[in-house]
Amino acid sequence: MTTMPPPSGEGQDFPVPSLLNSTADDLLAQIEHEAKCRRREARALRRRIRRHRRQARPLHLRVIQTGSFVVSSGLVLTGLVAFVASGVMFLNGDEATAKALLALASAAWGGAAAVAFFSRR
Repeated sequence: MTTMPPPSGEGQDFPVPSLLNSTADDLLAQIEHEAKCRRREARALRRRIRRHRRQARPLHLRVIQTGSFVVSSGLVLTGLVAFVASGVMFLNGDEATAKALLALASAAWGGAAAVAFFSRR
């Protein structure tokens, strides 16, 4: 079976894909836009998964994580204050106190590192 052209003499217009009408720059811009959109969607999905995991964790694990963060931050701050005080004592000439404060600072920073290391699951 064959098809006959319409009696008006006009041929049938087929839709031309936009791919054939665009230039290489237009195609690259379209591909880059689609890639950006997919990256944004993937980032949103990863964020959603993280939030869901965070909310699905039991309460005692959340308390432990928050407590370890607070303790670790406190030890880092204590080490910083002891280190600065050690420098001040060294400049004032009190070397024994400066050495003791420096030991305290290093112990506090070591404790903070240990808390951070052992609190991870």
